[in-house]
Amino acid sequence: GEVVAWLDGAVVVRGEWRLGPIEVAVSFGERVAVLGPNGAGKSTLLASLLGRIPLDEGRQGLGPSVVVGELSQTRRRFASTEEPLAEQFLELSGLSRPEGRSLLAKFGLGAAHVGRPAASLSPGERTRAELAILMARGTNCLVLDEPTNHLDLPAIEQLEEALAAWPGYLLLVPHDRRLVD
Repeated sequence: GEVVAWLDGAVVVRGEWRLGPIEVAVSFGERVAVLGPNGAGKSTLLASLLGRIPLDEGRQGLGPSVVVGELSQTRRRFASTEEPLAEQFLELSGLSRPEGRSLLAKFGLGAAHVGRPAASLSPGERTRAELAILMARGTNCLVLDEPTNHLDLPAIEQLEEALAAWPGYLLLVPHDRRLVD
């Protein structure tokens, strides 16, 4: 559809803190960067837009063919399991073993990584594994909340190249101004 996600009169209240009312619509092909200082509500805005948190007022919606893939700030998906990375990745991605190993390798996670417990991955390795899952799931709407946290410069450059070629919708909360450019 033409509209990917929208908020109409949206308000989120957390104690004394209030976000909104907000009117916003993300249209087909748009790439949106949500900028502001820490604590301003950027992550809350994204979560509201995607229907991940309830609104205190207003309405929210997603387009009918939107497949959201989200990379949150916490990168918790691989942080707490002793299951080997390869096994957890295959379970979450739905790929066959050869497809999964190949995709992980494209994200710099090769033989030295796939047999290790997922919880033993560094924050940067967890980020790369999360991005590989998003690719495997056929996501057409990427939501990246501070995606360059814990990445080294070569990984950031790879992410920039991948996003430049990304054909879908992009909602981004960056702290890296170069990534926005």
